[in-house]
Amino acid sequence: MNKDCATNKKIFIQTDFSIYSLNILNTLLKESTDTIFNIVLIHGYQSTKSFKDLLFHSKQNILEKLETIEFIEAYEVIKNAHESIISEIRIDIIPFKKKSYIKNYFQSNDIDFFIISKNYQLNFIHKNSFDLQPFINSSSIQKKEIEINPIIISNFEHYGIISELFN
Repeated sequence: MNKDCATNKKIFIQTDFSIYSLNILNTLLKESTDTIFNIVLIHGYQSTKSFKDLLFHSKQNILEKLETIEFIEAYEVIKNAHESIISEIRIDIIPFKKKSYIKNYFQSNDIDFFIISKNYQLNFIHKNSFDLQPFINSSSIQKKEIEINPIIISNFEHYGIISELFN
């Protein structure tokens, strides 16, 4: 694909740091032919209000708590498999469950649209994680729903298995 002729879109996809949520991204990228994407995977995570947590709060520390080896491997496979249509991909944490903060965050990021799965319900396993869907739904930013093919996962010990699923 000629990147000069393609449409550039900035998209946000909520993630629960599971392989299943990455399947939303993978499905979108497989269906796209004439778009170059700037992708942000977002996750709501509000630290406890203890002084220690606030003092040592960093995005990197939070990501280390949330990302699994399987997620990181699958993320890399998808990124490499679709590098021709990805201009940038990153993960961001929304650290406050405040409507005004989240609204400002969305508006300041010039999002073209949110990608939402029709048939996958995010599963937040960390007690401090929170669902951004109500904030996404109330946003005036365009939403695109996609249906993902369910993947059956029993064991992700080998990179080859992940590579097969996402290629």
